[in-house]
Amino acid sequence: MNEANGQNTDVAETAKPTKRPPAPEGATADERYGEAVPVVRTFLETVLTLLGVEVEVDIDIEEEGLHCDLNCSQEDGGLLIGRHGATLDSLQYLTLRVLQAEGFARMRITLDVAGYRTRREKTLKQLAEGVATKVLDSDRPYHFEPMSAMERRVVHMAIAEISGLATESEGEGRRRHVVVFKENNARA
Repeated sequence: MNEANGQNTDVAETAKPTKRPPAPEGATADERYGEAVPVVRTFLETVLTLLGVEVEVDIDIEEEGLHCDLNCSQEDGGLLIGRHGATLDSLQYLTLRVLQAEGFARMRITLDVAGYRTRREKTLKQLAEGVATKVLDSDRPYHFEPMSAMERRVVHMAIAEISGLATESEGEGRRRHVVVFKENNARA
């Protein structure tokens, strides 16, 4: 506390987020996540305006969290997606951190631009199916290139549907990737 002006200047006190009370058991998705919508909208519109991107933010409340479509020009869409979705992933991560700082309970946030996430998921599933065939034919494990947690999850789920194969993630941080191998060749 600054005694001269009576203002609280203790960083430790002001930096703590106020924990919001959890939604009652059996609450609908609207009840659980509805309060987060204006926070997410304001954050995204502010950041994207600062980047010079004209965007309309459409937010849908889903069972596990929020899905946000960022509607913008094709040129700005490419900028927002970034290489292999890296910019979109980073913006998604920052949005989640803002909600945590505001004291919201854990929820899933998905940002999408022009259906990129849906197209990428389809591509990853097709890639996983091709890799599955290679691993089954060759008896050798396959190491995917490093990818985000969301993309690794898609690959794990696609391979889980194929009999005789298993997956695991290896590596740390940006080098984390999926390895596909035959179940009878269990890894140590």
